[in-house]
Amino acid sequence: MDLWSPVMNGVLTALGPHLWWALPALVLVVILRFPMLGRGPNSSRRDPWPGFKFAPRSTVLERAGGQCEAPVLLMWGRCGDPATEVDHVVPWSRGGPTVASNGQALCRSHNRSKGAMVPPWWYMLGLERRRREYFPSGADVKVRAVMSAEERAARERSTTKRRA
Repeated sequence: MDLWSPVMNGVLTALGPHLWWALPALVLVVILRFPMLGRGPNSSRRDPWPGFKFAPRSTVLERAGGQCEAPVLLMWGRCGDPATEVDHVVPWSRGGPTVASNGQALCRSHNRSKGAMVPPWWYMLGLERRRREYFPSGADVKVRAVMSAEERAARERSTTKRRA
């Protein structure tokens, strides 16, 4: 006979009526933390460029108008501080490439607080919604942590030149 069965039955009987909120809370946490499908890295190979430099950096800062793109309250509003740093939406350490479609202009404090967190789906949708207000007309507002074939070929050429 299992010695733990009576103990577990007693615990469940005592706590059962008080844990009615546990399942909805667990579902809510999973939904809020879930990343956006189809927008993440499409390769297991890491981009050899860990930081935004040159054209991608200036493109991201220019599109944002030099202002931080982070939300003020969860996904609403926009930080009013000047953007001093360009960061990956999907972090480089989690497979996010260093391309303009995966970049966001942030102030120093928002960049430090974000860290290597993969943003949940609601963060990405909020960023895209805010971008519609300030991106140049016709510019793509979607966040894509996917490197195009052209960008991948450029990285390969760059790493080949460095080795030579």
